[in-house]
Amino acid sequence: MKLKQTLLDINNAYIFFCSSIYLGMFWTLHFFFFPNYPTKLNVSNYYDAIIPQTDTATKFFFISIPIMAVALVIMLITEWKTRFRWIPLAWIPGLLVPVVTQQKFIEDINDQFKAGVTDQAVLQELLKDWMFYNDVRFYILAVMWGITMYYFIAKARKP
Repeated sequence: MKLKQTLLDINNAYIFFCSSIYLGMFWTLHFFFFPNYPTKLNVSNYYDAIIPQTDTATKFFFISIPIMAVALVIMLITEWKTRFRWIPLAWIPGLLVPVVTQQKFIEDINDQFKAGVTDQAVLQELLKDWMFYNDVRFYILAVMWGITMYYFIAKARKP
């Protein structure tokens, strides 16, 4: 019984780890990078400021998000008969919407960035859209991080 609980704790900690890293990346973009992008990036410097970091993040999340999805299924199964079942259920759209936003909208912009943008007006429009779609993910993941934090606090305060 103790081993099973330890494994569940590790599983749930992984969910919190991923939600923290995911949100942390978007906090960094939203508060530190995005305010400077429209005025500082141009056709000669945008590539190095966006593409290597985006490619690295994509590789990381390509591995961590599927593992997180499995961990969420485990959480759902183990919390199904408790008052906490809504938390992994909330993660279904909370994880799906950011991933779909990435695949449906952001990847197209990333491909245009990678192909090479030579017109400053086009770059500004792409940056505007890219920042908007990433901010959509930022707000969703902020809510999901809060929900996940609630889970751990509520579990610790079991009545």
